[in-house]
Amino acid sequence: MSPEGFSTLTAQEFDTLRQVPLWITLLIGGADDTFDRSERDWAARIVRIRTYAREGSFDEYYRQVAENFVNRLDELWESLPSDAESRNQLLAEKIAEVNPILAKLHPPLGALLYQSYCKLADEVAKASGGFLRIGAVSPEENRWVKLPMLTPIYSEEASLFAKWEEDDSSGLKT
Repeated sequence: MSPEGFSTLTAQEFDTLRQVPLWITLLIGGADDTFDRSERDWAARIVRIRTYAREGSFDEYYRQVAENFVNRLDELWESLPSDAESRNQLLAEKIAEVNPILAKLHPPLGALLYQSYCKLADEVAKASGGFLRIGAVSPEENRWVKLPMLTPIYSEEASLFAKWEEDDSSGLKT
């Protein structure tokens, strides 16, 4: 069952949106042909934090995403092509397919989801390597980290919320 803010979507469209964090994690984490435990565990932590970081339908969406996240991630990784270029292209195409789905959402919710996907990509890219996660983004990850296959969604309401979130120094920024 989809959360209230997602009522404009079919069950299949909502299920597709539930897959996006998995696809982003595997695209960015595996872009350099290595998907390591720190990238997997960091993505799972980010998703788990988002289950309680916001009020309303957004946190309910992430509750559903978080269900068996690591197991689904591992299963999906095993089912993907072993060749990094083929795998990356396939995942980028899957992520691109959500553009019309995101467009069906109320603009503030669509913008928040888009922002959360971009932040997840950035966090996964920085999860492995570097010193204190500085300089950790490989050239391969850098190619995908801005999620060029997604059409940016902007909303004044979502921008105000993002600003509030940046000002909140109580914990991990998601």
